[in-house]
Amino acid sequence: MKYKKILTICFSIFLIASQAGSVFPLGFLHTYHTSLTRMKYNAKEKLVEISVQLFTHDLTPTLERRAKKQIDYEKSPDIDKIIFDYLNEKFVLKDKNGAAKKLVWVGKEVEVDTIYVYVETASEVDLEKFSLQNTLFFESFPEQTNLVTARYGGRKADLLFKSGDKFQEIKSSNPNAEN
Repeated sequence: MKYKKILTICFSIFLIASQAGSVFPLGFLHTYHTSLTRMKYNAKEKLVEISVQLFTHDLTPTLERRAKKQIDYEKSPDIDKIIFDYLNEKFVLKDKNGAAKKLVWVGKEVEVDTIYVYVETASEVDLEKFSLQNTLFFESFPEQTNLVTARYGGRKADLLFKSGDKFQEIKSSNPNAEN
């Protein structure tokens, strides 16, 4: 319940800040940086399906510094690899035995100011007691927060990552919370 309140407050602050950005087009008041990840265990397919929502005003400068070149999400021929390499470095899922799961690129969707990245990994079991490290953008924005919601076997776990955080265990906070 504590994480749900924190997630709601953080997301509300983000919405207010993003609205301020649309009123002030130069990004005035944009001091809040966040990503939102949804993980779902698909028992039938034995897959963990992951979608990561990233904001271009955070992702673009981070990737351009890493790639040492300008990037265009529609035209750069190697953009998927650049994004995937960054994600693989900063987003690490480990199974119950501590073995890192191999992420597989599924694709991306580019919107005006948001990019959705889709990856998956095979797993014979659900996410309970797996561990996750999500340090996306920590090197660029000290105030970065990364919100993660994991759904599996009728359960839900919410994680909040802040600068300095490492691995956190995925454990259900409330049984039977599929929504």
